[in-house]
Amino acid sequence: MSAHVTVALEHTIEGFEEGADRGESLARVIEAHPALMPLLDFESMDPVQTAVAVGMTYAYDADDVADLEEIDLGPREWFESAAGLAAAYRALAALRADPGSVALAVYDPGLRPEAVIADLEALARTLERARQHETRFHLVLEG
Repeated sequence: MSAHVTVALEHTIEGFEEGADRGESLARVIEAHPALMPLLDFESMDPVQTAVAVGMTYAYDADDVADLEEIDLGPREWFESAAGLAAAYRALAALRADPGSVALAVYDPGLRPEAVIADLEALARTLERARQHETRFHLVLEG
């Protein structure tokens, strides 16, 4: 399974399938491109994922993961969709103005700026729907 960025919504929106837009190209550059990094402010990791990331346990140790699931590590954080939409539009404007900046941010010969822009456009469409439905969101980065 490849790395991807998806949008999780606080409330269900009819016709929206969570995880349908997987943002695989966006995931390949989001942590390295200056115009995309602000989107990371909207990430909310699963508490168990956080515990694995900081070395509290190992993902392959089912007993440790089960133990962590019994601990209240706090809820995921939700963000206003309008704020995320503004960040997505700023990122889109930057990449459209300088698509070559993708190649400068990360060495990945197979990564096309057009694919990253398409992922950002899909993200913006989802956040626009969320805004219209007054639903908060967070980004999920996996892989």
